[in-house]
Amino acid sequence: MAALYPAATLAWFDRWDLPDGSRVTVRPVLPQDRGLERQFVAQALTARSRYQRFHTGLRELPDTVAQYLTQVDQQQHVALVVEHAGPQGPQQVADARFVRDPDLPQTSEFGLAVADAWQGLGLGRRLLRRLRDIATAQGLQVLYGDVLRDNQAMLGLARSEGFTRSRHQDDPRLVRLQLPLQTAPLPAWAAATALRIPHPAGGPDADPPRRQSPAACA
Repeated sequence: MAALYPAATLAWFDRWDLPDGSRVTVRPVLPQDRGLERQFVAQALTARSRYQRFHTGLRELPDTVAQYLTQVDQQQHVALVVEHAGPQGPQQVADARFVRDPDLPQTSEFGLAVADAWQGLGLGRRLLRRLRDIATAQGLQVLYGDVLRDNQAMLGLARSEGFTRSRHQDDPRLVRLQLPLQTAPLPAWAAATALRIPHPAGGPDADPPRRQSPAACA
């Protein structure tokens, strides 16, 4: 199975023990996860959680959006899934990602979602920290996200993790969260990742690809 993943992402694998006694696996997303991603959004998220994640009232992911969320290069677009081995097979219980801004290549927008039944177990915090460490290892300087004003859980989490908050310039529904990434020592796995990740755009003169927002990717 490991052969399916880019070598630079193997350090991202982890198993987390949660406060309720369950164990989950964190791993990079694969193109084969398109069905799992669609099931996660349609069945594991309530209508409110879907709106908070995508800022629109979708009931399920269009196939083109599911493809965008799972066919990623793990450099310009980094994506992780959290799985639980349930009695009927693997179940996706969370999703986290960041996408580089082509106009500001040292800046990335993040998005994350946790299944409603799995909230309150610390998954959102651990995923946000994992994104932060990967972004830092890849040489990014700023991580930001656009969050609905009434999403108090996400706003509180971001504040506790050091994000600053400002008014969104284009959409009054949203708040802009921003975190300058520090050059403090990284965890061992992230330091190893930093040694293996090539230049994010393939070279200093390469043109960055078109970016879609991880929060509103439809």
